[in-house]
Amino acid sequence: MATSKVLQTYGTQLMFADHAVDFAGQAPATAANSFIVGSPTSVQMNFSVIAAAAAWESAKTATLAHIGTAWPIKWTLGAVMESTATPAAGGTFNFYWNASPSATAGTGNSGEASGTDAAIAITHLQALIYIGAIHVRANVINKDSNIGSLWLPHLYGSLIMVNNTSVAMVADADADECFAVLTPVLDDIQAAA
Repeated sequence: MATSKVLQTYGTQLMFADHAVDFAGQAPATAANSFIVGSPTSVQMNFSVIAAAAAWESAKTATLAHIGTAWPIKWTLGAVMESTATPAAGGTFNFYWNASPSATAGTGNSGEASGTDAAIAITHLQALIYIGAIHVRANVINKDSNIGSLWLPHLYGSLIMVNNTSVAMVADADADECFAVLTPVLDDIQAAA
């Protein structure tokens, strides 16, 4: 009996960064800090304004559809975070997802998210989908290519990051290392052998 294999392939990434000021291009200043595959879709998120013990959300994504209105269900998150100074080891950068069935910024959000590039109250995070965390070393730049996986229940959404470290993120206009990428992982069904 002939069998076929289900392998994995990447789809187009979503890149969350301050595209308005800090990321004129599509790559971090240090090439070794890149988790970018191909040409990602830009999503505005100003990581550089997040104080210690504060949370921030991205703008709502455009459609995540891959074909028609069908979208990849599984995504993996990677991120590079740059702080103003060396944080104490043991802190975290925690990541959440506001899943939404609506493309409109203020409609259909969870956890009181606005769907815009703005601060969000930490008290509302329990209504969001938790993705994972970067566990911080005593280093100005902390990175992780596999923070966690996300299964998307809806076609739109926004990324939320909580800075649970001892220091603020690097200042605006200098945050050319601060970004996150969501990478869709697609099933690739091989022909029967």
